[in-house]
Amino acid sequence: MIHNIEEKHKLYERQSPALGMLTEEELAKLIEQVEEREMLHAPVHLKENVFVQIRKQRQAAQKLQLFSYRAKVLVGMAAALAVLFLVPVGEGETHMPSQSSGFQRIFQQEQEETDAIKQGALDRQNKIEQTWQRYQEDQERQDARKAYLNGIGNKIKDLRNNIFWYVS
Repeated sequence: MIHNIEEKHKLYERQSPALGMLTEEELAKLIEQVEEREMLHAPVHLKENVFVQIRKQRQAAQKLQLFSYRAKVLVGMAAALAVLFLVPVGEGETHMPSQSSGFQRIFQQEQEETDAIKQGALDRQNKIEQTWQRYQEDQERQDARKAYLNGIGNKIKDLRNNIFWYVS
């Protein structure tokens, strides 16, 4: 299908202004009218009314947000209290011997694993401390060697100065 530009132009000209499109003549008339006469001005308090509405909407949003936060906190507190009152502690476990023995075994296994992990951590910490102590001792020895050698060097310098003092 081949479209002709002139046909499209004619189609645009035929469209009614009810569809929201203005012809070139109507557009030119509108521009002249706007230039000749003053446009309508916005009401005096429009800006203030808009800001008041925005402020009201923000306050409503803040109130809703605060209500939502309070509701979440209350639901959390209710859940925590429900857990505290509904979960048996200590004596309640003795009424179910078959389940408590299973739980006891699982607890012992987990306790043994935890103890093994703790022991491994303690062993690593001891090794680190021993390595650090050896490092500090080596540093002290090096410092002592340097001090000893510096002392010998100072004695040699003093001897040299004494010798050259007697000679001169």
